Amino acid sequence: MEAPPANPYSTPAANLYGSTSGGAADAVSPSTIAQLAGTKPWVRFLSVLMWISAGLMLLVAAGMGIFSTMGASKSMPSSPFGGMQLTLVAVIYGILAFVYIFPALKLWKYANRIGSLGATRSVADLDAALNEQRSFWKFIGVMAAIMISIYLVAIIGFVAFGASAALKAGALNH
Repeated sequence: MEAPPANPYSTPAANLYGSTSGGAADAVSPSTIAQLAGTKPWVRFLSVLMWISAGLMLLVAAGMGIFSTMGASKSMPSSPFGGMQLTLVAVIYGILAFVYIFPALKLWKYANRIGSLGATRSVADLDAALNEQRSFWKFIGVMAAIMISIYLVAIIGFVAFGASAALKAGALNH
């Protein structure tokens, strides 16, 4: 039996992702793998630095927390809050340590995916590596936007506080 003729008025169809045969056409080029493999040691290095930083921040947070509960308020009598300031800094350090863990994990996974890509040369491993990299940069972008927002709020607060203090002092009334 003969196949029906194609509709000349239908939209053209194309496979946008290349061949699905699983053959050599699906292999990633050696130059692409070499470029990514060249970044792998640096990605791993930065990931390790982030893990170390997170660990040190947790240790510092724990130390400050212990110090503040063991009588830091007695050793800092000039501070109006006593050990509360130290406890607040310890909590901030603890939060920052956990913020560092996600990008460190993403970079570690990205380096692992580059290693898998070098072994298999498959497009699926390239996609997985690029997905880990995308997740890392998305997180960094969101954190940058949050930090910019915090800085803007702080600047506006400092300006408002300064203007209020100046008005109370009468500096702007003359």
